[in-house]
Amino acid sequence: MESQSPEEIGSFEDANDRVAWINGYETEAEVGAAARQIVNYFGLQSFVFGALFRDGERENYRYLVGCEPAWCFLYDQHKWYAIDPFIEYALKNTSPVLASDIPLNSEGQERLMATAAEHGFRSGVVVPAHSGSAVRIGILYLGTSEGPEYARESFLKHRNLMRAFSLELLEWWDAKLRDAGLEALNLDELDVDLLTKAQDHATAEEAARELGVTLSRVKDRYERLARKLEAPNKRSAVEKAVALGLIKAA
Repeated sequence: MESQSPEEIGSFEDANDRVAWINGYETEAEVGAAARQIVNYFGLQSFVFGALFRDGERENYRYLVGCEPAWCFLYDQHKWYAIDPFIEYALKNTSPVLASDIPLNSEGQERLMATAAEHGFRSGVVVPAHSGSAVRIGILYLGTSEGPEYARESFLKHRNLMRAFSLELLEWWDAKLRDAGLEALNLDELDVDLLTKAQDHATAEEAARELGVTLSRVKDRYERLARKLEAPNKRSAVEKAVALGLIKAA
């Protein structure tokens, strides 16, 4: 998609359009520039969007950052992602919430938030986003150097758009990781179509007829998919494909 104008957002309609444009951007730089404009429209100054991806027992994070670089360095250096109360909240909840309404349960979390306050996150809003797969969760933290009442005013005014914004960011990451996963496994759109058919409980014969390919090709592809996804059968291959974000959950 061609980059949109960097003009300041002046209305809800403009802001809603900018949120909708996110899924058409190609690069993190484009998404980051759009995100900064949207956050400014909310009347806030800083943001971090974290996308959490679970792969077995491992957890991987992807970040989109619009804040002081020093904060990100300190957050990573102290491994605060392991005790982050906002991640804990997002894992169990879907509703946006004021950061000040999330309880701190340890001295480590209190130090985390005290340091965040020194780097543009004195108060703010936490906006979870959940995709169709339970292994993909997004956490948008919108921050300001102002006090909690200032964040509350923005939250009450823009809550629904904040929610849409967080979900669009997660879906953007989903799409990028889907493309990367297909490339890494050397899969193409026919493979995706066949996985989707299997998810819908179509037989090989039905899949061949509906996709306009030969039955032998369908069977060969299903065998190849099972090998690529290290799955013993079609149903397990579908489950693995959903977990990897290659297809959406039914």
